[in-house]
Amino acid sequence: MPAQRRMATEPSSQIVMRANLERLVDLELWVEKLAVEFLLPRSLVQRIELCLTELVTNVIGYGYPDGADGTLSIRFWRQPEQIVICIDDDGAPFDPTRYVLPDLPGTLAEASSGGRGIRLVRHFADALEYLRGASGNQLTLLFRCPAQQVSPQ
Repeated sequence: MPAQRRMATEPSSQIVMRANLERLVDLELWVEKLAVEFLLPRSLVQRIELCLTELVTNVIGYGYPDGADGTLSIRFWRQPEQIVICIDDDGAPFDPTRYVLPDLPGTLAEASSGGRGIRLVRHFADALEYLRGASGNQLTLLFRCPAQQVSPQ
């Protein structure tokens, strides 16, 4: 089922930020707030943080050539068995779900310092969905997450 149908409700939380690397600290603080508010397991929070940092860094670095101004909107839904996160940006078109990953280097000498972000996101997110609309890119990440347990009082 496409992400659009799963997200018929208002997001549980969202953040809007300028496409600027200095704003990554705001993103980190937002994710930590989500962790507390929605009682997310630490291992899930680490996966979400890694994916969002990689993706937002890529959008900022490649989506806005020559330092053009841009805006990112990140929405979060806590659903019974999953977390849904949508990243909307008005940058250059890029579909990370269709990006062909380069081969892994055979030796340490062949390794470069970058180029592994999309591989990490594909590994740590349970699913990725991409749409290009009139207003820009929309990337949806899905993370399986057990339903919240309510402790007896």
